[in-house]
Amino acid sequence: MTITIREITPQDPAALHAWWEVGAAASAERPFPAWASWEVSQVTWSQARTDIDQVFLLAEVDGRAVGAGRLVCFLTDNTHLADLEVYVAPAERRRGIGTALLTELEERAASAGRSTYFMSVPTPVDGDGAGVPFAAAHAYPVASREETKLVDLDDTAGWAALDADVAARLGDYRIEVFEDVTPDQWVDGVCTMLGAFIGEVPAGDLDLEAANWTPERLREHEARTRDTDRAWVVGVAVAPDGSLCGFTEVGVSRQDPRLGRIGGTLVLPGHRGHALGLGMKLATHRRVRELFPDCGSIETTNADVNAWMNAINERMGYRIVERLLDVQKKVRAS
Repeated sequence: MTITIREITPQDPAALHAWWEVGAAASAERPFPAWASWEVSQVTWSQARTDIDQVFLLAEVDGRAVGAGRLVCFLTDNTHLADLEVYVAPAERRRGIGTALLTELEERAASAGRSTYFMSVPTPVDGDGAGVPFAAAHAYPVASREETKLVDLDDTAGWAALDADVAARLGDYRIEVFEDVTPDQWVDGVCTMLGAFIGEVPAGDLDLEAANWTPERLREHEARTRDTDRAWVVGVAVAPDGSLCGFTEVGVSRQDPRLGRIGGTLVLPGHRGHALGLGMKLATHRRVRELFPDCGSIETTNADVNAWMNAINERMGYRIVERLLDVQKKVRAS
């Protein structure tokens, strides 16, 4: 069997669709619609980016698409990192296709000067799936363990009691929600939240560095979100002095709004204990449902050691649907 690997571009719709089909087949066994639709994916991948470089690789056997790989190199922060993705059609596994793709991705990452490679490996709640032994066989130990959870937006009967708890603990703090564009008076505060996120959220042994969010970077992010036809629903916690002290975000595709995704939630130290995280999440989830009645679930991923966030999610009705293991290889000192 001869495996041919070629680089493709988003400007070749037929090749990109073949790449997407491999990923869709490889993701079909996951317990929720984690793989975005073709329409959503094509728009996302075709957008010009200034914050990342990305390479798409397609593996073929006898002209059939059997594997897909993607390399993402960050250009703004964490420029030592390479984010790798490897997908193999289920019927084609254990034939060396994944290894061939990973080898090519690693070579390209090394050529780009990257010194730490990582992959996110979804696994069943009660097992390891195909990705864990593959990662271990290629010297990618687990660096962080997370849990992927979903909340059913049709089952929110218990939220009224949570509202009462938030009201009792909020004091002089308040919760605000906005969509898509950050109000000017909160731009600096949102940048502070986004920049603090990596240092405040448990990340295990992942080789991550703090991010530098500027107003210009934030506005570029907002424009990119609009250009890919996504809604960005943001909740913020406002301290008694008017400064921002908490942040949460939910992204929803306007083309396919069935599933919303939380990007991150953070309350700054010194402001915890006022139910701000719970209040922000309740407010944003309700706003998502108002804007998108067809959004039936919201997904979040948290480290299994993040007791504070896990407790909030459990109270809101989130249930664990799979584990997400971040595996990592350091190839030289960064």
